[in-house]
Amino acid sequence: MHDQSKAPGGAITRRGALLGLGSAALAGPAWAQATDWPTRPVRILVGYPAGGANDLVARAVAAPLAEALKQPFTVENRTGAAGTIAADTAKRAAPDGETLYMMSSAQVLAPFVRRDVSFDPVADFTPIALCASAPYFLVVHSSVPARNVAELVALAKSRPGALSYASSGVGAGPHLTSSLFMAVTGIEMNHVPYRGDADAMVDLTAGRVQVSFISVPPTWPHIQAGTLRGLAVSSAERLAMAPNIPTVAESGYPGFDMGAWWGLVGPKGLPRAIVEKAHGAVRPILDGAAFGERFAAQGITPGKLGPDAFAQRIAADKVKFADIVRRAGITPT
Repeated sequence: MHDQSKAPGGAITRRGALLGLGSAALAGPAWAQATDWPTRPVRILVGYPAGGANDLVARAVAAPLAEALKQPFTVENRTGAAGTIAADTAKRAAPDGETLYMMSSAQVLAPFVRRDVSFDPVADFTPIALCASAPYFLVVHSSVPARNVAELVALAKSRPGALSYASSGVGAGPHLTSSLFMAVTGIEMNHVPYRGDADAMVDLTAGRVQVSFISVPPTWPHIQAGTLRGLAVSSAERLAMAPNIPTVAESGYPGFDMGAWWGLVGPKGLPRAIVEKAHGAVRPILDGAAFGERFAAQGITPGKLGPDAFAQRIAADKVKFADIVRRAGITPT
């Protein structure tokens, strides 16, 4: 009888089998270690100061995660450089699940508006879950004779260069949203950048600038008071707190969807077992009534995307933001 173990093919087969067994032996403990995660305290990095939306979303997730997974989850604020310091720290962390990062949409935008960015939002992170998002209100001062998006567009076209719009800064989310809005509507307005929403609101409510895409929390009281008129929201869906204000998409521009978002990611190479366990623990938190109720008054809605869909969202936003920045003529600083 022919001895298969001595034949070249047989030797290769046996060697391959032995190598396969060796790989399985090595992978087994690693997989077990990943599925046992977390065995030590976990930190969630945030690139902005305590009290901001990014920080609040992270803390709303961290506390119940600690309870569910029986390990401390602490939020660590690594502020500076418009949030990019925390991103760079998270990028360089070991992919062991002990360091996670609450990424914001601003970090997907950062490589296109800042020269000092050393991370790639797609290549350098492992998405876990989109945790929350928030749109901007499109508002006009009460003196502006436009009561909906169509009337604003008609007014801007009839008076080229007469309207000015406020933003929270060059390259910030509201600036990009306004740039996209002008591109899809075919209008031009003068950009007046400020150092943040608070400064922009002063001139907006005084009528010194007439239009703005601006964050929900500081704007809603002025809409209720009648100082500002809410024409639309920038997200794909209406806000529960303002059900009578349509979306830009509903107002004649299908597919328009802009706003801020915050999502949990890990470093590149985070094992799939940890990703799935983390997402499995986060999902009930985001779907629970307490999370939604906590942020409803701020116009922040719970995220629905899991690891793969969130990865697709980050990649799509990277392409979209790059195009808007290019069309807006924004030069990285």
